[in-house]
Amino acid sequence: MSRRPYVRPMKRTWFMDHPYYRMYMVREATCVFDFLYCINLFAGIVQLTNGAEAWNGWLAFQAKPLMILFTVVTLGMTLYHAVTYFDMTPRVLPQFVRKIVADNVVNKLMYAGLAVVSLVILAAAVAV
Repeated sequence: MSRRPYVRPMKRTWFMDHPYYRMYMVREATCVFDFLYCINLFAGIVQLTNGAEAWNGWLAFQAKPLMILFTVVTLGMTLYHAVTYFDMTPRVLPQFVRKIVADNVVNKLMYAGLAVVSLVILAAAVAV
């Protein structure tokens, strides 16, 4: 009997061998952009507490083309994350729920919820 058990070798890029795993890793990588954007917003809150001059400096920084590009890329990544999450959700629901509600109804409800929340946030932002 061997004292050393067999350990199957695994490459560092194991997820690149199958398209499903590749897309999963891309989906999970989108969270990095969301994290960086949250840090950016937190920096804005800190600048807001430091006074009007600091806040205006942060706003001027946000108006730079690189920050606008970062914001657009982050929005795209977040929408990709949401769409893939919504498409995955019906498949991971418990079986008793899937028997009661059809998969396409769950997807439509999630997209409707996203639309409602987005409209509420947009209305609040425009009202200010």
